[in-house]
Amino acid sequence: MDYLELFADWPDTASFDACAVIFSEQEPADYVFVILSGEVELSFHGEKLEVEKRGGIIGEMAVIETASRSVTATALTPVIAARLDLQQFRSMIDKSSEFSLHAMATLANRLRSADDFIRRKLQNSAD
Repeated sequence: MDYLELFADWPDTASFDACAVIFSEQEPADYVFVILSGEVELSFHGEKLEVEKRGGIIGEMAVIETASRSVTATALTPVIAARLDLQQFRSMIDKSSEFSLHAMATLANRLRSADDFIRRKLQNSAD
């Protein structure tokens, strides 16, 4: 089963126009978003880190840690996203191994993006 089917009738969705900021760095984090359609750019201090598309998960790190947002998420196109609070996110991880593996892959990709960002910064400062 495609884990996105779990969100087919999700009761709490949010819609964002292109160029809308979904959340900003340092904001408190109440929700994880699963992108049902559209594209979202994640940036750090105005520098692009990556783009998430349909099926992408954003905002998970801050919600898991009960911390403020570490990046800004901006809709590149119109976006529809399922909104999950921490309890719902945990429930989905318990309910679906496919969703759980995807969430872990998302975190691994975030670490890889952070590593690439740091490498670029170090390279630029050495030049």
